Formats: sequence, C-alpha cells, structure tokens
Amino acid sequence: MKISHILAIIIFFFLKVNANEINLDNKFLPLKDFLILKFDLFFKENVSRVFAGGGLTNVSYQKIDYNIKIDENNKIDIVLDAVMDKERYKSKKYYPKIKDCNQIRNMILVNKKGYSFFKQEFNNLVNTENLSKSINESVLNISSLDDNLKGKILEKTLITINIIHPKLDKNKSCGGKLIDSILE
Repeated sequence: MKISHILAIIIFFFLKVNANEINLDNKFLPLKDFLILKFDLFFKENVSRVFAGGGLTNVSYQKIDYNIKIDENNKIDIVLDAVMDKERYKSKKYYPKIKDCNQIRNMILVNKKGYSFFKQEFNNLVNTENLSKSINESVLNISSLDDNLKGKILEKTLITINIIHPKLDKNKSCGGKLIDSILE
C-alpha cells in the first residue's frame, strides 16, 4: 500500500514539473485553423434557428450536420446536410425546393427567411450586403484582417446544402458562394 502511495506522489510530481515546462508564448494558431474554428462556432450557435417554427411556416427538420474545410487554394467549403422530419414527410407530399436551401442558409446567417410569408416568393430581405455584414461581424471580426482580405475570404467561401427527404429520390441540393442572394 505504501509503495502505491509513493508511486502516486512521484507521478503527480512528474506531471506537475512537465506542466510547468510547457511554454505557449510565441505559439500562434494558423489563420486557416482559426477561421474554421470561428465558422464552426458560428454555425454551432446559429443552426438552431432553422428548427424554430419548423413545420408551421417552413420545413420541419430533425437534424442538421455541417462540415467546414479549407483546401490548399484557401477556398472554404461548407457542406450542410439538413434531414427533413421523417415522420412528418413520409406521409405528407411536400418535396424540398431551392427556396428551402436558401431559407436554411438565410436563417443560420441572418435569422431571416428571405421569402414572403404567404406566397413564399423571394423578397430581397436577405441579400449579399446583409449576408456579408453578418459574416464580417460574427466570423471575420479578427483584428489582423483588413477589409480587402475579408472580401477575398467571402468570395472564396462556398456552401453546399443537401436537403435529405425520407424518400431519397426526392433529395434536393443547392450551392454557391456563401454570400450569394440566391443559391442554385
């Protein structure tokens, strides 16, 4: 029993000494990794907006997953999979449309649908300007980025949204630049 106590004290002392030797000064996170982190936090915080009012005025989703990557050409790819509520849409004859893709992106980025309530027509409440503003204020608010670099990052940021219907042949996909008014 005493040997195990002595061993535990030695291990504790060893770990404490090694923890004190770690020096994080002058260690910087690459901008690419920091941008992925910022986009990830933004999406994680705002993806719940898509579920608000689901089924009443817009499509009801049961799950939304996303993946964010930056390639060797500094192009940011965001892939978002939105799974429609299986119980609701197995029997209901509603199939996803391009406007549903746009509404998902719009709700996450600016908390607006961008389509009129009754006719579900594009109403220009969501446009390139307010999409850019939202990303600039929430993700690209990094002191080392000037407006020119922010603009280049926004131009190279693409999004693909896959809406997954319970009947797989009815799935819908759209994409484009993150800040495009309408994804296609």
